[in-house]
Amino acid sequence: MDEAAVVEGCRRGDRAAQRAFYEQHADRIYALTLRMTGRAEDAFDLTQDTFLRAFQQFANFDARAAAGTWLYRIAVNETLQFFRRRDRERAHLETSRSEATGRTDDEAAAPAAPAETDVSAALADLSLEHRAVLILKYQTGLDYAEIAEVLDCAPGTVASRLNRARSELRRLLEARAAGEEPRRVGHPTSRR
Repeated sequence: MDEAAVVEGCRRGDRAAQRAFYEQHADRIYALTLRMTGRAEDAFDLTQDTFLRAFQQFANFDARAAAGTWLYRIAVNETLQFFRRRDRERAHLETSRSEATGRTDDEAAAPAAPAETDVSAALADLSLEHRAVLILKYQTGLDYAEIAEVLDCAPGTVASRLNRARSELRRLLEARAAGEEPRRVGHPTSRR
């Protein structure tokens, strides 16, 4: 079944077409969400959420766009929402805990173990926006126009975000190699 037939079947709610669409794209979406979250369980859930959202929104899909690029956009948005929800839940828990104990987590935390000196650890320290643009470019192999479509921005914006993300990643890797604790410019899920 070619992509146009699969997409048309998905628009009609055809289960066989949905299965074919899932099988064509699931591995790439899982790989993307795994690189963004760093946790297999979260990546699995986000992959399922991505396809659920896609099947709900096929009526709005513009067939002039590539289905894979459209799906990447949904996956990135689902991942951003996941991090926002998680951050809100953590903030709520930290507030509740500090109110109950009268101290902050920083006061109660044990010293952190030395960070790993590999790219995965440095990627985890990047903002989600920078992590996403690097993964979309270097892991999924999208070009600037496709990344712009996924992130809903101009190709020039992709170029500048990619440049900033590479610079920040390089800085983090150099700090780790020198044995320094890398200083984060912003929260890993913040938008810069």
